[in-house]
Amino acid sequence: MDRGKLIKILLITFAILTAASSISLFYAYQKPTYERQTIILGTYTHRAIYDYIAELKPNIIYNKTTLKPGEGTLYTAITTGINITFTYKFISSPSPETIGIALEEITAEIESPGKWTKPLHEDEVKELMNLEGSMNFTLKINCTAIRQLIDRIDKEIGTYSSSFNIRVKPRIRVDTIVAKRTVNETYTPELIVMFRAGTEKGNYISIEGLNQTKNKDITETREITYPEVEARRNMFSATTLTTAIGLAALIIAHLKIVGQQKSTERKSKELLKRIMEEYKDAIAEAVGSPPKTQTTIDVESLEDLTKIAQILAKPILRAKEDEEQIFYIIDGNMKYQYKIKA
Repeated sequence: MDRGKLIKILLITFAILTAASSISLFYAYQKPTYERQTIILGTYTHRAIYDYIAELKPNIIYNKTTLKPGEGTLYTAITTGINITFTYKFISSPSPETIGIALEEITAEIESPGKWTKPLHEDEVKELMNLEGSMNFTLKINCTAIRQLIDRIDKEIGTYSSSFNIRVKPRIRVDTIVAKRTVNETYTPELIVMFRAGTEKGNYISIEGLNQTKNKDITETREITYPEVEARRNMFSATTLTTAIGLAALIIAHLKIVGQQKSTERKSKELLKRIMEEYKDAIAEAVGSPPKTQTTIDVESLEDLTKIAQILAKPILRAKEDEEQIFYIIDGNMKYQYKIKA
């Protein structure tokens, strides 16, 4: 096979291989070699439950002197007090290995929205609200005593409070180990007792925050590696580099051959021009391709062909065939010829 054609075939082949490996390398780098995943090792929940029993004056609307959550509206006019119990639970999965729970403090405050706020420390809560117990505690809101305190504050600062709120804030400290992880945190489930006046429902007491939960996950971030992605990157990098080097070498070889061909063509044209000038009187143009003969003899030069023409007293004919020019002499069944690149 001609060397130039072989290099062209190899050039096309290596170009395709380089493009394919480059595309594969591009997609290999689109995939991560690692990723971080958050694993849930365990869960835990703070659960605070407030319950109450409201004490009522004898009344017609309910015809009983106590109300529990969901049994009816606590109308201010007939409610004398509210007995509140608090229960705290810590729930985890898996179960805690060790646990320590403590009620650090209980604070409260009475507020007249937009006017004033009266903080109550634990001793004041005990005195004013009959606070008893530690972790699971009870307290009683005496509606008459609370109203009297509010009236005194309003008188002192020159305001009037028809509506007011009582906020109770126990602060619970939890120190535990769950799923081999240490948990140290505080939880403050706030209860709000709201005394409302002048509404469409009339004057009544609303309680918010009876059931509260706070859920949390114990997590761990892990790094997962993908060695096969790194291996593909290395493989396609090596393949791309190899084929690119081969492609570059073939391009250089192809350019060299093209240069040589152009140089040969230039020399052939110069030689042909010189021959035509030198032997123009001995050469005649032929129409069509040289005829086929029984015997064909190729000679080394046009000078040799000219000598044969003189000996045989035959003309030299010139014909073009593909990329060659053929100078020939016909002598019966014999043909003498000299070929040169066109």
